Amino acid sequence: MAKFNLKDQLAGVAALIAAIVAIGGGFVKYGEITTKLDALSEVSAPDLTPLARTIGDNKQFISNNMTDLAVLEKEIELLKIQMEELKVSTSNPLSQ
Repeated sequence: MAKFNLKDQLAGVAALIAAIVAIGGGFVKYGEITTKLDALSEVSAPDLTPLARTIGDNKQFISNNMTDLAVLEKEIELLKIQMEELKVSTSNPLSQ
């Protein structure tokens, strides 16, 4: 007849419990992952319409500023020419 060894029986029961706990932990982790995936799949993309409108407005402002800059450059050019003419007319004693 087989001899009943309490230590061997306890070790077997402990191994069985450890296996059950490990499998249960795996199922818990699987549940957490599926919950997170469900939550992420329900999230919609952000509305980028206001950002696109702002970008369009900024492009218009830049275009307006470039036009204003070109006008100012021409005005500066004209003022430089007028200053040169003024210098020439004041330096010529016969022009007075």
